[in-house]
Amino acid sequence: MKDVIVIGAGPSGSYAAYRLSKMGLDVLLLEEHKEVGKPVECTGLVSKRVLDFVKTRSIAGKVYGANIYFPNGKSIHVEKNDETIVLYRDSFDKDVAAMAIGAGADIRINARAISVKENNDSVTVKYRDSGQLKEDNAKVVIGADGINSVVRRDLYRIRQEKVVSTLQYDMAGKIEDERSVNVYLGSKYTHGFFGWAVPGGEIIRVGTGSYRASAYPYMKALSKRFGTNRVLGITGAGIPIKIAKSLFTKRSVLIGDAGGIVKPLSGGGIYTGIFSANLASERVANAIENEDYSQLRHYDKDIRGSIGVELKKDGFIQSIYSKIGDRSFDRIYGLISSEKIIDTINRSGDIDYPSKVIFKVLIRNPALLYSMWK
Repeated sequence: MKDVIVIGAGPSGSYAAYRLSKMGLDVLLLEEHKEVGKPVECTGLVSKRVLDFVKTRSIAGKVYGANIYFPNGKSIHVEKNDETIVLYRDSFDKDVAAMAIGAGADIRINARAISVKENNDSVTVKYRDSGQLKEDNAKVVIGADGINSVVRRDLYRIRQEKVVSTLQYDMAGKIEDERSVNVYLGSKYTHGFFGWAVPGGEIIRVGTGSYRASAYPYMKALSKRFGTNRVLGITGAGIPIKIAKSLFTKRSVLIGDAGGIVKPLSGGGIYTGIFSANLASERVANAIENEDYSQLRHYDKDIRGSIGVELKKDGFIQSIYSKIGDRSFDRIYGLISSEKIIDTINRSGDIDYPSKVIFKVLIRNPALLYSMWK
């Protein structure tokens, strides 16, 4: 019997397998696809905090600010001294998986989990390994298997409550400001979320998200901004933007997208996923060492008392943001385009903890609240 089975070799799953293997546990890591990192379903924009966990050379570039476009065609520019990293996401995933393998984890690709069942003294995972039906037992299973998590389906019986539909084109070419990402607001390019264009070396990653609607018509409109640039690849995925009601059972925990541990305002999940994997690994290792699996409940408390505080604030802001119309966005532009407000954003902006700057801006300009609701 294995100590731990981790389902999903994305960054969160591979990092959990790495940490647990490094602590001397016997870990099996299952990846449903034939290649780690494929298909790519992420823009790969992360803060430097991610590099504190993972040493990688999979860096496509660095950006220092954002150009935010409003429905009226006007824009503001915000910038920070600290760089934001643009990753080659598929290579990054491979780097994290390589860390897990180097620490001693047993990884199996093309191994799709079919079912997960909790027993009194173990968890049974059935999966297809290159088409062959197999079964393994473990003391604990970690669900790192994304929005369609088999672990969450079989052991938690809960659905993702809020999901953003996303679509992204990798397009040949460059944007005018290679030091910044572009953000597009308003009903032409999104429904309740935002559109984006991220420089990535010789390509532009152009995408949009849509809440409670298909992203396709908005992506079609957004891609026209980039003329005849050739589309090199198309990716799309659903992103959960609300943390699950529970992140543990008697012998399992959920991390990353499987637990909805994703930033509601941006849909970013790499940092939050690895953060959750790190906390989960400590609790799982302690539970196994002490043969006290009730300790897994503390992981849920760990998340909600740390990154979960920010996710809850961001979720509240997102619920308001998703209802803002074009006219309100344009009024907001008039209120935040002043030098003082932009300076506040520049000094306080943080892609991992965005509520800090939002609340500071609201304190400086309470009229923004009226503009949001009007």
